[in-house]
Amino acid sequence: MDLRAAAAYAARARGPRRRPESGWESLTPAERSVAEYAAQGLSNPEIATRLFVSRGTVKTHLAHIYAKLHVANRTELAGLAAERLGRHDPAT
Repeated sequence: MDLRAAAAYAARARGPRRRPESGWESLTPAERSVAEYAAQGLSNPEIATRLFVSRGTVKTHLAHIYAKLHVANRTELAGLAAERLGRHDPAT
């Protein structure tokens, strides 16, 4: 268990929500973390362990992420994340 990561997660800001309704900027800090881990190929249990949340919470965050980014699954999420970071799949 990484205590530094746990402390950072617990200390995240809980101020007013002034985010757009869709797109990357609409994701909460927790959703951004889940999106990054999912795009890297981690499973829900692995993400839950790293973020100190339940598997159900990860599943809920993913549902919100998919809706906000207008994607249907992890594969589409990974593709969007790669585009956002300027990476392209060499196989295509």
